[in-house]
Amino acid sequence: MNATATTLLIAAAAAALVDWWAVSRNDRRWEAVLKPLTMALLVGVAATAGQPDTGVRVALVLGAALGLAGDVALLGESEGRFMAGLAAFAAGHLCYVAAAIQVGWSNWALVGVAAVVVMFGARFLTRVVPGARRLGGPVLAGAVVFYGAVIAAMMITAWGAAGVGHPAWLAGVGAVLFAASDWVLGHTRFAGPLPGGRLAVMVPYHAGQALLILGIALA
Repeated sequence: MNATATTLLIAAAAAALVDWWAVSRNDRRWEAVLKPLTMALLVGVAATAGQPDTGVRVALVLGAALGLAGDVALLGESEGRFMAGLAAFAAGHLCYVAAAIQVGWSNWALVGVAAVVVMFGARFLTRVVPGARRLGGPVLAGAVVFYGAVIAAMMITAWGAAGVGHPAWLAGVGAVLFAASDWVLGHTRFAGPLPGGRLAVMVPYHAGQALLILGIALA
């Protein structure tokens, strides 16, 4: 990895650590700056790390940029901003799917399938989706199901690319962490709180985004 990407990655890690500190203190003012800053720096990593072909690079940068847009949308608490964030992240996941497919495909995709089975079986279909329907009706429940399907595709394709070689496996690990963050967020919003609070969302989110980007960029 070149010096520019390394510097941006270190800066992103530092911003994430301070953001986690702000989350632990429920300091929303610092979060409003540090959460999008972390993702903006990871957009830079996606644009500069490795030497993937143009199609992979474009898809990867778009995926990270849409993650940044989703972060900004979710700084608000309204249902409208939540739906905007959901749409941005769903589009970002689809960009990561496109990037991973271009990297390659292997039987490691079965690891992603197993992760999907666990995620959907762990209260997503039985608690999160019914909770979304109860709070927002069939439209919100349908959006949550669609988002879950997009995450599933992202995990499967990321693990499919992970078998291409070192360090592509990082993409698979990052995809699972990213999905875990979304699972916790969805459970907290629609089914009830979980241990760890918002830190249980932010830590795997930042780690997952970073590993997913690096795994694909350096494959």
